[in-house]
Amino acid sequence: MLTFILYKLGEFLACYLPSKLAYWIAEKIADFFFVFSFGKYKTYKEAVFHNLAIIGFKDKTYARDVFRNFARYIREFLWLGRISKRRFFREASLVGIENLDAALKKERGVLLLSCHFGNWEWGGIALSLWGYKMCFLVRPHTNVYTNDLFNNLRRKKGVEIIPTTNLKQVIVALRNNKVVAFLVDEANEGIKVKLCNKIITLASGPFKIAWKYGAIISPAFMIKDKKTGIQRGIIEPPIEVDSKLKMQESIKIAAQKFAKIMENYLSFYPDHWLLLKKKKVYSYR
Repeated sequence: MLTFILYKLGEFLACYLPSKLAYWIAEKIADFFFVFSFGKYKTYKEAVFHNLAIIGFKDKTYARDVFRNFARYIREFLWLGRISKRRFFREASLVGIENLDAALKKERGVLLLSCHFGNWEWGGIALSLWGYKMCFLVRPHTNVYTNDLFNNLRRKKGVEIIPTTNLKQVIVALRNNKVVAFLVDEANEGIKVKLCNKIITLASGPFKIAWKYGAIISPAFMIKDKKTGIQRGIIEPPIEVDSKLKMQESIKIAAQKFAKIMENYLSFYPDHWLLLKKKKVYSYR
């Protein structure tokens, strides 16, 4: 219950404080927990250092910036209840819409794949506000009040919520040619890919769905300009999973294509990787 109360307080501050002040407070809170790490925050800090090392970054500055960017992400998410559509699109823009349109023209549904990179929530919400039928695959929070708070903020911006406990709903959405957003970097079990000369896993679920049902994979990432604060959602050209190949072979090829795109973004924007869980690294065989 305490977590829910803190989120509600954060929502009030995010919505009613001047934006610069709200960001400043978020960054100072992030700095405090980065310097004085304890409990779960110590675990988060260890995970951030570990994950940055995977992609070749060991500078403490990048780890601190990850904490700050995560705090900014929370502020922006809690701001959704009050920010208008006009203000939202002053803060965010979309690039590569033609790639998503090309994928939707095949009328097989689109799996919008990303990782815990930048403000991934705003990327999907930008598409929803632009008029696309967006669905988020969401892991339910343990606390029902927090779960309702987060999902209601998403629904206010036109997003349909699909819990991870109801994957059949994903198939229904794809058959209705909707866009279903997945994050694929958290799973430590799944399909192995090469990322920055390391072997990690990505969630295999969306790739298997694409192979079985013909859905198109559309990689997408959200970048925030450090100087202006403007966010840019970039939709990459679609990836099609070849159903003529055996499933394991086909999904491995598609997953590796996605991993290469993901690697490019992480290499240029390491402070945008907001995964607070240690990513398992596998040895070469």
